[in-house]
Amino acid sequence: MYIFVFIFMIALGITFWGRGRYVKIYGEETENRLLANLSGSELAEKILNSRGIEGVTVAKSRSLLEDFYSPEKKEISLAPCHFDGTNFPALAVAAQQAGKAIQDFEGHRPLMWRTSVIRWTVYLSIPLAIVALVTTLMGMTKTILPMVLLIWSAIAFWNVATIPTELDAGERAKKQLKKLKVFRNLDERVGVERVMGAASTAYLDGFFTVASWVGNILMPWARKRMNPDP
Repeated sequence: MYIFVFIFMIALGITFWGRGRYVKIYGEETENRLLANLSGSELAEKILNSRGIEGVTVAKSRSLLEDFYSPEKKEISLAPCHFDGTNFPALAVAAQQAGKAIQDFEGHRPLMWRTSVIRWTVYLSIPLAIVALVTTLMGMTKTILPMVLLIWSAIAFWNVATIPTELDAGERAKKQLKKLKVFRNLDERVGVERVMGAASTAYLDGFFTVASWVGNILMPWARKRMNPDP
């Protein structure tokens, strides 16, 4: 039992690190904007066009996975604050997702692994938490609970293992940003790229993603806390 708890604590620590890193950098760059005054959706479209990619749509999302590229639908979904937003985080998230569309266009197979693990991370987080709670209350901490902890840990570690795919998407997007010359100075480039790098760890914790989505739907006041307006 202790080995399962130890593995789980390591995985939990990694997810807290990933989420904390993203939230910290996101908050530091929220007030900054490009002189070009582009929105996230506009920047994503520009990146796709500069790479010659057709048939990929950029949509305002209302689903659980708000900032996400779907290879099946050929669609970049952006949270409302990133779709219409003009600050560095909105542009960075949009560019990151556009980078995944470039990966898909160029046949980068690891994209599918990353897409699958993000879905597993988000959609299994709440069911696993419920099962863990029920098994603990029923006193089954030596049978089912260790398996729940192991499954959750495996998903977290696999998520970490696919982070290079996320970084690769960012690098592909940066190449197009350089061609587009959207940055007027070094501060703009560094600020946007900082958030892009932090976004690579944004989906390590599925619990926060689900909580954020529920809060945005059910509690208007939570929208400003979980997804700051640009």
